Amino acid sequence: MSAPPAPAAELSDVGLYGIMERYGNLAISAVLDVRRGFSKVELERALEATIADFPVLGHRYEPGFWRDRWVWVDEPISTSLTVVDDCDVEVETERWAHRPIDATRERQIRLVAIRRGPSRTRLILTVLHLAVDGAGFSAVGHVFGARLYGIEPAAPVDSRRDIWRTLDGLGPHHWLAMPLALLRSLKRPLEQRAAAKRQRDLPRDGRDVPASRHVTIDARDLATIRARLGSGVSINDLLVAALARVSAERSDGEQVNVLYTMDLRRYRRERGLVAANTSGVLSVVVPRRAATDLATAAKAVSALTSRERDLLAGPAFVLGPMLLGAGLPHALSRSLVGLLAPALVETPLERGLLVTNVGRIDEGVRAFADDLESVRIVGPLVSSFPVPILVAYGFRGQLCLSMFAPPGVGAGALAELESDILRALEKPDTGLTFRPGSLGA
Repeated sequence: MSAPPAPAAELSDVGLYGIMERYGNLAISAVLDVRRGFSKVELERALEATIADFPVLGHRYEPGFWRDRWVWVDEPISTSLTVVDDCDVEVETERWAHRPIDATRERQIRLVAIRRGPSRTRLILTVLHLAVDGAGFSAVGHVFGARLYGIEPAAPVDSRRDIWRTLDGLGPHHWLAMPLALLRSLKRPLEQRAAAKRQRDLPRDGRDVPASRHVTIDARDLATIRARLGSGVSINDLLVAALARVSAERSDGEQVNVLYTMDLRRYRRERGLVAANTSGVLSVVVPRRAATDLATAAKAVSALTSRERDLLAGPAFVLGPMLLGAGLPHALSRSLVGLLAPALVETPLERGLLVTNVGRIDEGVRAFADDLESVRIVGPLVSSFPVPILVAYGFRGQLCLSMFAPPGVGAGALAELESDILRALEKPDTGLTFRPGSLGA
């Protein structure tokens, strides 16, 4: 495979690389069980075609003083593919899903195929967050599936990764309002700091291994939950409201904080599949009095997130650092990110939880059709986080929650967090009640 032109290292790449030493590899994996066997040649061909569509995946990251850069990995595609036979499937899955990728030596993508007899395969597709965010990971998975089955992707593939391409749908009135949005974004750390710190933390087991957990809410239960909320409340608002209730249950202050991600591809002029980091990490500070029941919390969160969209909080999240870092050597930008990380990451996570809502993935995995038995997400692989990370997505009418606990936090925290979330969602037939002195008191 010949080397395509190298993509430029975006400032988002620089920032993510700057926090990787502190917070871990940040790789995310999709684990797909498929009723079909694949040859190694078929898998290599699909992987190679995916890299041709998204060249950043075939590069390694090379930090530099003045400018970081992406460097083509000139090795056989087989070095990014492992085919495994005759193994304990779950043990092997855990090993590969929790195994990091060296961003400075390897491609940003890895594929593992575990053969389960002649006609069943478990595929573990792993991509580094340094190359793509959650929506970018969905785009990569969609294109990989299309290339594996020999069909065309459902939307045009765009290899460009710059933020200006992502925001090219903003109109003149948006840009006129942007200075105010940028000024308002400077207040966000202060607003987060005003929220209550967690007083009753999740348990920690101290073990030097990560843990993951998958929770599914079926379509019937999800419909029951949503029926209580009325119209106008999105799944994202529902999740943020639930986490606000969890945070309120574990703190005593008047306000609680929840972080969530916003995919900025909504501002693109044209529809397309993009492998890049173009998401903003936003937050809402919810009054504790609004967290007494799910309907009230969801209504409050819906108003807050709608206001964030109207005030262009997502674009401001990425444009602010770009303006501050414009012209600086990348080495200095990485150092600044490392210095600011505790205030920007750990302070809000001491007060709340983080959810990334990938959205419905049915279209993303449509190439597999009825061959696909199940899909789950593992990651992002983080360390030194005070809380687990929650990734949500919809699949075949279900709401799926993938939780990942970094080393030291452990599986016990995930089990307790699952109970907290199901209780906060007021899920039917859980048999869970609020603890004394908590939200239900």
